[in-house]
Amino acid sequence: MSDSALLPPATSQASDSQEAEIHADPCLRQRTLQLLRTEINFIPNQEFFDEGFRGDEVVAERLMRLSTKSSGKDLPAHLARLCETALLDAETERELFRQMNYLKFSANALRSRFDPAHPSIAAVKDVEKLMAEAVQIRDHLVQANMRLVMSIIKKFVTPQFSFDDLLSDGIFSLLQAVEKFDYGRGFRFSTYAYRAVARNTYRIVTGQHHGISKCSIEAGDLIEEIPDREDRSLLNEDTWSQLRTLLGDYIKRLDRREQFIIRSRYALGPHRKTRTFQCLADKLGVSKERARQLEQRAVKKLQTMAKGVDIDSIFLGA
Repeated sequence: MSDSALLPPATSQASDSQEAEIHADPCLRQRTLQLLRTEINFIPNQEFFDEGFRGDEVVAERLMRLSTKSSGKDLPAHLARLCETALLDAETERELFRQMNYLKFSANALRSRFDPAHPSIAAVKDVEKLMAEAVQIRDHLVQANMRLVMSIIKKFVTPQFSFDDLLSDGIFSLLQAVEKFDYGRGFRFSTYAYRAVARNTYRIVTGQHHGISKCSIEAGDLIEEIPDREDRSLLNEDTWSQLRTLLGDYIKRLDRREQFIIRSRYALGPHRKTRTFQCLADKLGVSKERARQLEQRAVKKLQTMAKGVDIDSIFLGA
């Protein structure tokens, strides 16, 4: 009998086995499709492809060894609980990021061999296990860096933005930073996370603050918002002084009508209240639409001037 004659029975047996698995777990197809729809983001590294490379297979035990609680006595109870995970040293941090990304890399590779028409309960369980372990490490990394988030957002607390209001956004920024951090570059995560959390919190506060102007200097995007003189608690005085000086220098390069419009529209300098386009039109002897066009032209000029400004050197130096 030829080898080809043996194929139908083998295929039938495989089909019977798959049908038995589906019968044993009626949700198997749904779990398979859910995994196929799930986006698995990871930072690849060449060592994942090296022959003989294997990750730390005992994730749970490793995290148990790292579960020493740090002191949170200086914080309110609900915040102290968020800071119970001890800080990580550089080597441990790198190993956890490597393992988290390797687990997702492995899960993605295994998932790529899924056959939706013939799901395998063993393969599905393997992928789910890999993803669960990756999430476990991710959560540990987030918890170990909670004090960093709190140290950043407390600088932005104002009467309009309480510490608790900003905390949830700070944690979300930290979570995104953990997912995007490339451990292979050799930098500490805290450096990367500080920039990510600080920039996002800065955008939130300046983007929603009441009683502000729209003329903050931001590379590539000038139209941000700066608090008025009564709201100096967002950043230290040196930082605001630098921002005001930069903005003032750029406004002086505009023509006289444009300077008047920008200062009047955004309550800068001696102007204590924002002026409407109709008010500006009456004072300049032009139409309301012309006043709007002049403002747009002035803003574009300011944007062009600001493109070369390194806002990070000013903001993150605060």
